[in-house]
Amino acid sequence: MIRIKDLTMTYESGGACYDALRDISLELSAGETCAIIGPSGCGKSTLLKILAGIITDFDGTVEINGQPVMPKQQIIGFIPQNYGLLPWKNVYENIRLGVKIKHKKHHEQEEHLASMVQLLGLGGLEYRFPGELSGGQQQRVALARAFLLKPDLLLMDEPFSALDAMTREEIQNVFLSVWRKHSVSTILVTHHMEEAVYLGRKIVILSAAPGKVSKIVDNPLFGVDDVRNHKDFFQLCVELRKMIKEDWSM
Repeated sequence: MIRIKDLTMTYESGGACYDALRDISLELSAGETCAIIGPSGCGKSTLLKILAGIITDFDGTVEINGQPVMPKQQIIGFIPQNYGLLPWKNVYENIRLGVKIKHKKHHEQEEHLASMVQLLGLGGLEYRFPGELSGGQQQRVALARAFLLKPDLLLMDEPFSALDAMTREEIQNVFLSVWRKHSVSTILVTHHMEEAVYLGRKIVILSAAPGKVSKIVDNPLFGVDDVRNHKDFFQLCVELRKMIKEDWSM
């Protein structure tokens, strides 16, 4: 379980202090996905950095499975907007990078690695380098690396934003397919309403700076087959846009 209680993050700049996040409280069950939507500058990236253990100076409580965030003891996966692949390493090496950093035994991962490569449609690409791959293929590599790590928490910072619309939908489907097999607790930051409804079992709307939780929506459409073609999917997107417009215009 991921538990955030009364989280406030304050920055100091030019002798003045200001809150990036204020009184954030949120719980995420084990194996649950959560999509976070908020305007630019509301602290979404700051929240991810706190969950990743990069920022440690804050007020409030942030826990992963009942323990404070401790990256050296917990396994936290992170997929940034640019996928985070090392250009001088091939697909195989990039996928193995996370488990190598965590010092997991190599021989115990080989079978899992081969399975992950096939599951993500990367067979035959193992020895290509990132510069030789399409954006969608690079994203598949990033997903393979994250899921091979078997993280306690997977953080995704607008990971599909650089893809064209059709490729984005394809990779969203790939993500859900792998997630169903591994059920990793996932927090996804996105600007796309449809992406939030498609990938988030829970949808969190943050206010303009300082970021506060305006609404938490339990998504009844998460996991529904062929949900993009349901009228309820379109209707929920419309309702969420209305909520956001009202909240962000206040």
